[in-house]
Amino acid sequence: MHLAKLTLDEAVAVLRAEGHADTILVQSDGGSDFTGEIFQQGCLKYGSWVRSKVSQPGGTGILERLNRTYKYQFAFRHDWQSMVEVRAAMPDVHRWYNHQRRHSALGYATPWSTLTSSANARNAA
Repeated sequence: MHLAKLTLDEAVAVLRAEGHADTILVQSDGGSDFTGEIFQQGCLKYGSWVRSKVSQPGGTGILERLNRTYKYQFAFRHDWQSMVEVRAAMPDVHRWYNHQRRHSALGYATPWSTLTSSANARNAA
């Protein structure tokens, strides 16, 4: 639960640093890390939380796909000696996945370009 809350805080800090001040809807499965009081309080601090299933439209299927991409394009291709090495490499993985890798579900755009273009369109209205 603490790691899920820490991850939530770090993700929101990145969004805030980029100027995204909107409330956030946190979507996750019903695992104990996400249904516990610590994580739930964090979700309420930033917006709200909704439980979703892999199979439902807009559900956690996208997260499952992210995990698969991470494992097969990154984690399984290295001979890690420690978790310190894995953690040290994560900023590079995040940069690659969000700023360089083109996603077919986004019309072969990157997640970051999609996020910023939709935020810019909202702010211009």
